[in-house]
This record gives sequence, structure tokens and C-alpha cells, in this order.
Amino acid sequence: MKKSYILIYVCAVSFLGKMHVLAQNIITPQGLMTEEEQRSHWADDSVKKVDIPIGMYGWKIDSRFGDRTAAIPDTLIHHFQNDAFTDGRTGTYNFLGNLGSARESRLFAERRGLDYQKPFIFELPFDFFLKQPEELLYTNTKSPITNLTYHECGNKQNGEDRITALFAVNAGKKLGMGFKLDYLYGRGYYPSQNTAHFNGTLYGSYLGERYEMHTQYYGNHLKQAENGGIENDDYVNRPELFPTKYSPADMPMRLSKAWNKLNVNTFYLTHRYNWGFTRLRNADGVVVRQEKGKLERGWMQKALNITDSLGNDSLSVIAEEDSLLLSSEFVPVGGVIHTLRIDHNNRRFLSNKAQNSANSIYFADYYLPGDSANDYTKHLHVANTVALEMQEGFSRWAKSGVRLFARYDFNRYTLPEFDLSQKSYMEHHVAVGAQLLKRQGRYFHYDALGEIRTSGDKWGEFDVEGNADLNIPVKKDTLKFLFSGRVCNQEPTFYYRHYHGRNAWWDNGLDNEFRARVGGKLQYKQTSLSVNFETIQNYVYFAEHQSRNGEENGVLYGVGVKQHGKNLQMLSVGLEQNFQWGIFHWDNQLTYQLTSNQDVMPLPVFNAYTNLYLNFRIAKVLNTELGADMRYFTRYYAPTYSPMIGQFCVQDESNRVKIGNYPTVNVYANFHLKHTRFYVMASHVNFKSGVGNPFVLPHYPMNQMVFRLGISWNFFN
Repeated sequence: MKKSYILIYVCAVSFLGKMHVLAQNIITPQGLMTEEEQRSHWADDSVKKVDIPIGMYGWKIDSRFGDRTAAIPDTLIHHFQNDAFTDGRTGTYNFLGNLGSARESRLFAERRGLDYQKPFIFELPFDFFLKQPEELLYTNTKSPITNLTYHECGNKQNGEDRITALFAVNAGKKLGMGFKLDYLYGRGYYPSQNTAHFNGTLYGSYLGERYEMHTQYYGNHLKQAENGGIENDDYVNRPELFPTKYSPADMPMRLSKAWNKLNVNTFYLTHRYNWGFTRLRNADGVVVRQEKGKLERGWMQKALNITDSLGNDSLSVIAEEDSLLLSSEFVPVGGVIHTLRIDHNNRRFLSNKAQNSANSIYFADYYLPGDSANDYTKHLHVANTVALEMQEGFSRWAKSGVRLFARYDFNRYTLPEFDLSQKSYMEHHVAVGAQLLKRQGRYFHYDALGEIRTSGDKWGEFDVEGNADLNIPVKKDTLKFLFSGRVCNQEPTFYYRHYHGRNAWWDNGLDNEFRARVGGKLQYKQTSLSVNFETIQNYVYFAEHQSRNGEENGVLYGVGVKQHGKNLQMLSVGLEQNFQWGIFHWDNQLTYQLTSNQDVMPLPVFNAYTNLYLNFRIAKVLNTELGADMRYFTRYYAPTYSPMIGQFCVQDESNRVKIGNYPTVNVYANFHLKHTRFYVMASHVNFKSGVGNPFVLPHYPMNQMVFRLGISWNFFN
């Protein structure tokens, strides 16, 4: 995208709001929060409403029932520069090297696929760009708000650009709405590596006493060129072996003129109707009783202590004339919840070179006629959930809330057949379940949910999960214990059982996966210690297979599905430890992992992120962060990437390579001037040709040193 086009785009969106300033400090009923307090608040799981200047507050919802949880808009400079990285804020993801490319976390506890089996698995590797309903920030604001954010690096030939625009407005106190635009284009420093993604999101919410509603629609178009990685890793690791020194743009790749295209469209609606009663409170917050629609005279007399000059009670007259002495509140007792989600997705893999051309030394298998791949699959998902609930706290005996729910899921998948016709596969099921939850109170909260499939294709499957937290005051701070667990028995999702394409094809009969997971986390001040353990029976995964092309002396690549019949166990221990001495800060994240089978679930034993920086103000107005961070993980046989299915898969044991044991260092400067955030950064400053093993994925090298910049504005009118 040309710089002039970007400028025009920024100006057009900024026209939505006047060039006034949205302050970046967060305001609570107790006053203005410092930036350090904001950081601590971000990690707080409190459900209290958090206001920011000009009357805006935000929240996120649970996608199942629409429960609200307070969330703070990201206005801090800390980690702002890392928002541009596909490998995540702390570098825990392996990816293809380009902005917005497919990625997978090296930490099994972070992987979304281990938590929920997505029917349309092709969107999982793009979670850097594709967001779920529970990740959207809903807003309520007194003034229309516009945010513009821009990240850039490189030039017209190899650079990366990402621009986002957010607009939020309210129509009254209860109805809020807005939209978000997100455009990403990464040209890529290596051949056939470019990405182009676009997202448009519309959202709205209504918060009434009895009726609540949240809805959103987002449409995504993603395009990723596929190069299969470089032909020879020695182009990077040992360039002295070759008479020609290859630059990244000149390196021979394994694949060209191949693309993966995704269209992901989702409509989401959750709403509820609450029934209950109204109670009155006096100015001191004392509940005032009511009898048959009339105020109980004794309680009001005591609360207001009002008599006339003769000593007679004149409460009734005064109460009628001055109703401001009392405030009313609606107390919900129960309600009915309905959630609707519709997903309409498709994916296409294109390989436009003929079978007898250069691409013949890449593909191992051919299942469909023709000299080019045009693999196309569609997916339609409709889910309806209805729940009845009794809420906690409306009475002294209602110590927890209870929900009973039923859900109907319908899935339709479309795949090509050998004669190039299209065949549809239908799956549906009904699930019933219950939830017990406690969210009120200061010290202890819990949430337990269980469901079982009672009909359809998935009869007898079950899923039980729970979360709890314990908060203990210690020396003007809080010691937090967080617990989580899950046990489920589910059939592997559709595309593990069926997939039809020119270069990959299977129809598998697979056993149900049984998963059990427990986790715990301890937090106190700047220290956090976490432990996660998971066991899986009948684990299903993608695996690469390779063969030799004798005539071309090349390697042929294929992919299939395997199921590990034995138990598979993973253990991780994580430590987050931050230090501060005046303006000097040192943040650390360390993770130790073990897996019972590295051939099936390869994981690095050790993963580290460290960030050393100075935080200070210049002329009392320019908040500045100067620092350097480093990402590191130990060597292991990392999963590779299969362009044919757009998924990560275990390497072929006959010809696999290790990556890791290579630190990546970035140097940056972050600034916050009143209402604007901006940064400059040099990433991978420690790169030196032929030194180390600078790969983010097998056969996918890291970018060499790159200069980056970014800026974010907030406006309101």
C-alpha cells in the first residue's frame, strides 16, 4: 500500500471525530490512576466497572451467555511496540516470518486449539488477526471516540503495514455502538511470502435493567502466499558454502505461485431478559422496606428522623415531595438468556504451476485431475443456546447463581469429490448442561460448568470445566490463587476425519479424544507462578511425510492425519518476575515444559522473555521508555507448516531439523505525549550472516535487522 493511500485513509477516518484529545489516564471513583497502577489493574480480574476520561468504560463478554467482565482499553506505552509482532508480545509463537502469517504457540497452555475444538480449523493459525466474540471490547461513552493506529517497517518492495481504525458512540446511556477496520499488508522479505488481510467489525450493545443485548458482525478476508520455506537452510546458516551470497529476496524457495485464501464471517447475538423486584435505599445506603406498595413508616422515620413542630409524623408528606431522599435499584432474581452464532466460512488453496513444472518436486501426492490445485471447502455453523438462570445475591440464601441450558449445533461442510463435484456433509447435536457460579464477594469466586450431548452425531460426549480464585489480603496487597480444570470426551473435529484436495486426501475413522487438564496460578505483587498439567488419550494431529524424487533429486512433501493411541502428558511451570529500582525496570517470563512424547507433541524445554528498560519523563510531559528485550527457546524438532492444508504438522522423522537456541534482541524507544503513543524500534539487532540458527520455523528464516515505527492517536468530539 502506497504511503499516499495510507495518508488519505487516515484523514478520511479521522474526519469521523474532531481533533480533540482523549486523555490516556484511567479514572476510578477514587481518582486518577498512575500508569504503574494501570499496569497492575490490567492483570486484575476484578469485575468492577472502570471509567476512563470523558465517561468511557469498556467490557468484554463471555461468548456462551454474554456475561460482562470489565476491561481496560489498551492505552499504555508498555509493550506497544510489540503489538506489531506476529510472534506475540513476548515472542512465544512460531510463525512463517512475515506480518500476519500463520502461527502456533510454543507453549501448549497458550494454544487455543487445546481449549476448544474449532469446527473450521483453518482459522486457528491466524488468531493474530482473527478475533473471537469474547475478545471484542464493547464500549459505553458520553462522547464519540475515534482511535487510529499505524505500524510500518521496510519499503515498497519488502515492507509491512498495518492500520486500524476504531469508532465508538452512544445513543443515550444504554445503547452503544461502533465499528472497527483492520487492514494488514506484509510484502515479505523472502520470495512468495506476502500477506493481505482485511477485517470489518460492527458491534452494538444495550444495557437496561431488565433487558440486555450484545451483538456483532465481523467479516474477514485473508490471503497468504505460500513458498514452502527456503530450499536449503545453509543459505542462512552457512552462506560461505555457495559461490553466490544470496540476499533474502533472491533465495530459492520450495514453492511459488501458491496461495491460501480464507473468508471468515460471523454474526453473533446474545441477549437476556431479567425478572426481579425494585428496592429503595436512603442516602446512607440503608435498604428501606416496603409493604403493599407503601413505605414502612417506622423504617423511614428512623432513617430520616423527621417530625413536625407538634411532634407528629409528617413523613408521608415529605417523602412525596422530596423523592430525591430515596434511590431505587432493580434487583434481578432470574432470567432467560438466548445466544445465536452463525459462521459462514470458506477456504481455498491455489497452486497455479503445472504438474510437470518446478512444483512437481514439492508435492508428493496427487488425487484430483488437472495440472493445478484449486482446493475449495465451505463451512456453515449455526448454534442456538437457551438458558434459564437464578442469580446470586438477590436474597441472603442465594449464595451462588445457577443456570440450566440447552444448545443446538448444526454444521455443514462441503468438499470436492474425485469427479470434481461438490459433496456436503451434515452434522448436528443437542447438548444440555448446567452452570454454578459465584462472582460476588471479595475473597472467593468460582465457576463450574458441565454439559453432555444427548442426541445427533455426537451422542454421549461430555465436557466439564471449572475455574476458581481465592484472594487473601497481605500487607496492603492481595495474594491471589487461581485454579482451573477441564475434563472432556469429544470426537475429533470434522477436518481431521475428512479432507479432500488435489494434494491431500483422507476419510478417517477416529476414536474420541479424552482430555484432562488442571492448572493453578499464584500472584503477589510483581511475582506470578503458574503450573499446568494435561493428559490426552487418542491425541489426533497432522503429520508430514517426505519422499525423494529420483530424477530431480528433490524432496516431495505430503501430509496426513495420525492418532496417538497411548496417553500423552504435558507439564509446564511458568514464572513471571518483574523488578523495579526507580526508573529502572526488568521484566521476565520463564517457562519450563515437559512432554511424554516429543515425536507426537514436540515442545521446547525452556522458553524465556526478558525486557530491560528505563521509564522516565522528559520535561514532565513526555513519558519515555527506552529498552531492549530478548526472546529465546531451547532447540527442538518444532512442528513444520504444510501449505496444502494451512496447518502445522509434526516433521517427518526421516528428514527433520531442529530450531532454537538462538536469542533475538530488539531495541526500542516508546513515547507517550499527552494523547498520542508512538515508538521506533530496531528488531533482530543481533543478526549476523552465518552465525547461529535464526529460524522461526523449520525452513522459514527470521527477517534480518529491520527498523519499525508505529503511532496511535485518540480523538473525541
